[in-house]
Amino acid sequence: MINWFVVSSDTIKKIGHDATNDLLYIDFFHRNEYEVYMSVSLYAFSHFSLAAAIDDYYQKVIKTSYSIMG
Repeated sequence: MINWFVVSSDTIKKIGHDATNDLLYIDFFHRNEYEVYMSVSLYAFSHFSLAAAIDDYYQKVIKTSYSIMG
C-alpha cells in the first residue's frame, strides 16, 4: 500500500512510499506517470518528506542515490 503525502514544491505534487517493497513514488505536476525509485527505506522517505526544500532534496539526494524502477 502506498502512503501519499502532498508536499510544498514547484514541480512535485505528492510523494508516496510503499514500506513493504521499499519503493518511493513521486508524482510531478507536469507528467502523466510517476517516477518510482527502488530500495528507499521508510527512514530515507521520512527525510525526503520533511526536507525544507523538496525540489533540492530530490535533485541532490534522491536522483543521485537511488535507481529508477524500469
